[in-house]
Amino acid sequence: MDEMDIVRKITHLVYTHRRDAAFTGQKQPNVKHRDIMMLDAIIKMGDLVKMSDISAYFQITPAAVSQCIKNFEKKGWVERTVLETDRRSVYVRVSDEAKQMVQEMEEHMKQQLIAFIAELGEDDAEAFVRILEKGFTFFKCERKKEEGKETGKC
Repeated sequence: MDEMDIVRKITHLVYTHRRDAAFTGQKQPNVKHRDIMMLDAIIKMGDLVKMSDISAYFQITPAAVSQCIKNFEKKGWVERTVLETDRRSVYVRVSDEAKQMVQEMEEHMKQQLIAFIAELGEDDAEAFVRILEKGFTFFKCERKKEEGKETGKC
């Protein structure tokens, strides 16, 4: 297979999996992956987190963070707070309900990965990890090249 055949095959497999999961009624979370990522990051940052820290962590604009947090508030996942000692900053606290949801989704994902790794077997699982690490290193290097922080081949 040449490179384009491989790209087409991977793309086809991903889209086929998504279509099949939707068609068969496979349980799909009603929560977007980016929402879980943001909630998880806020939880790991601490009990009260500045909106500006969330913006810096994800390297997105404060307006984008504000929009996400607004949607999270509507769903009861977070609460905004202004401290008496720091009235210029807005802080966010994740609700217990959202913490439980994130924990359940992480547990589900962990169980799925355990089953997948068992299905692969030790050799294929180790090869899979090696390839993922190589891919992530490549894309990190490419990102640095785009930012002008790195030159040459990745």
